[in-house]
Amino acid sequence: MKSLINTRYNHLLWRDELGGIFLLLKYAEVYKYSKDTVRMYIWGYKLYKVIKRKGIILKEILTDENFNIIEVKANYLPFLIKLGASKKRANIKGNWVKKQEERLGHKILVFNGE
Repeated sequence: MKSLINTRYNHLLWRDELGGIFLLLKYAEVYKYSKDTVRMYIWGYKLYKVIKRKGIILKEILTDENFNIIEVKANYLPFLIKLGASKKRANIKGNWVKKQEERLGHKILVFNGE
């Protein structure tokens, strides 16, 4: 995942308890699914509407959870980051990160670049 993004967005990189690296945006979790696609767990309805209107969704999985799962070509990643990037890394002990852990069902840990 680190190779897909610009270094100025390294503050968006996180990892889970299994060591998987992902981007945590304001309204979605994005991880590398295959060589040329990324998968998003998206919970922001406005962001979802913009992506759907753009017509870049390859595959969509509707869930009964409070998010949808979509697949997008990896070359659209800069566009997706601009839609939901935060200016700085969220506080690991803060309420926002804890809420995302509950929503996504996995532990969110700091990615230190290694």
